[in-house]
Amino acid sequence: MQKRITVIILLGISVILLSLGVVSHYIIKKNIDELLNKKLALSRLTRNNADNIITENISRLYDISISGAVDLDDGDFGPEKEAVKAAYRYSIFTDGIFLLDNGGNILLNYPARMRETALNILSIEPVGRMLALGKPVVSNIYTLEPSKKKVLYVLVPLRDKNGKKVGVAGGQIDPTSPLLLQKLGLLDIGDKEFIDIIDSNGVVIASSQPSRMFTSCDRNSFFTTIIHERKERVAYCHVCHDAGDRKEKLSTVLAFVPLETAPWGISVQELKEDVFAPAANLKRLFFSLGFIFIGTALILTIGISRSIVNPLRDLIRSADRIARGDLSKPIAPEGSDEIGVLSRSFEAMRAKLVQSREKLHQYTQELEIRVKERTGQIRESQRRAEGLLKKIISTQEDERKRIARDLHDGTLQELSAALMRIDMCRLHPEQVSAEKIDAIRSIVMQTHEGLLATMQNLRPSLLDDLGLIAAVKSLLSSHLGEKGILYFLNTADVKITRFRPEVETTLFRIIQEAIGNIARHSRAESVVVIIKCDKTMIYTEIEDDGVGFDLGTLYLQPADARDRRGLGILGMKERALLIGGEMNIYSQPGKGTRMSVRIPLKTPEVDYAS
Repeated sequence: MQKRITVIILLGISVILLSLGVVSHYIIKKNIDELLNKKLALSRLTRNNADNIITENISRLYDISISGAVDLDDGDFGPEKEAVKAAYRYSIFTDGIFLLDNGGNILLNYPARMRETALNILSIEPVGRMLALGKPVVSNIYTLEPSKKKVLYVLVPLRDKNGKKVGVAGGQIDPTSPLLLQKLGLLDIGDKEFIDIIDSNGVVIASSQPSRMFTSCDRNSFFTTIIHERKERVAYCHVCHDAGDRKEKLSTVLAFVPLETAPWGISVQELKEDVFAPAANLKRLFFSLGFIFIGTALILTIGISRSIVNPLRDLIRSADRIARGDLSKPIAPEGSDEIGVLSRSFEAMRAKLVQSREKLHQYTQELEIRVKERTGQIRESQRRAEGLLKKIISTQEDERKRIARDLHDGTLQELSAALMRIDMCRLHPEQVSAEKIDAIRSIVMQTHEGLLATMQNLRPSLLDDLGLIAAVKSLLSSHLGEKGILYFLNTADVKITRFRPEVETTLFRIIQEAIGNIARHSRAESVVVIIKCDKTMIYTEIEDDGVGFDLGTLYLQPADARDRRGLGILGMKERALLIGGEMNIYSQPGKGTRMSVRIPLKTPEVDYAS
């Protein structure tokens, strides 16, 4: 039990810790994702600003051609110079704007700061690419010789007023110019986070940290690849940091987006330890909570062991003692909590078991006595059933003998007489007359009526055709009326015309047996038969004013010595009992006989053992 409680508590703490871990991981991941999305959003914002500036200044260069002042063949560069001045006035071309012919020769520059360069600059890679492609070109960092100055070029095709391409309009940018940094919005945002604009060679064009200007950070051609593929990327990187007399590498999280108008990209970087500082704090908090929960679990386990496990062990020992049959020692209460209630319940159970064992001993003795009595009753019932079965068999044989005798003495004799008369008619056909035929017919009709009477005694057809009431009326008429015994039948309370077949058959046979006994033995002058029923029962009462008999003397006779009347009464009782009914008979010598029968209309569940 103690181990189970400990395991359950530790499992619960583990589930809580796991839940905290999952939630913490989700929160940390969400925070990191939000931070990285913010870095990407800052990169996109800076990228959009840079694209707008470059697009705007490309438009300034196109304005020179659109002004309609370009005509390189008239020998007058005054209009062209005015157009260049207008373009320069609102541009980021800090080192000036220049016009070239298709051969790369400088025709005009403003302001005149480009004298250090050769008059033909076709050898400068962006210029040659522009002349070859005929499309706008934004260059990477380009180093001028011999001054080693770092510049950027923006070049567009130059067209005259007829739209013919006649050269190149270009602007030269000094990346270190404060004007450029101001327009790009690259302000100093701290030592741990900075924004770089990087060209496709991995060289920093501009940065919020001036010390990073013109440094190369394209390790493994990382920036070159993603600028060429035009993909946004979040990755981990390293930067060098001066730490006294040595340089150390610091890990950073980088969010990079490429520009649309130039082969450059925007890089926003922040120290990795600063990005993951909230995650580290949450991890430390999680481990602290884990140690606290585990300590709490151990304390709870010890407390529960002392307050629950030990009392439960005492109760288990008491339960084992009771299971072995030792009910003599009482169970001590274990406090007032649920375990105390359980201990008092065990004690109450022990006391009741003691009482139950004593009562069980008494019941056992009483049961043995009742079993002996019931065994005697069952044996007596078996003897009675055997006697009844023998009498039923003998009664059946007697009935068969009676039928055979009736057939022999009546039907057979009448048929023999009819056959003799028929044979006489065959021998003397001339003497056949209507009177002789009527005599033969009369004999046959008597035989027919005798057979019908025999069949009615065996199974009256009225019971099947018209029901119980009609069959009883016929029975009273044939057994009592023909013998001069007055009878009265009352069926006014019977509202049901037909009953279940077993009810009709059983009740008819009981009434038939009773009427037969009255006709044979009672010497009665009048008989009253009342039949009534309700929703559940059918009741029958039969009463005569005959000589009566002594019921006690009748039942005290041995089974093999009882007359037909005694066996008939037992048979009627058994018939009623078989379908859940009951029959009672009351009689005294000289006071007539009264019999009552009640039978359920619905099939009952009969307990034959009782």
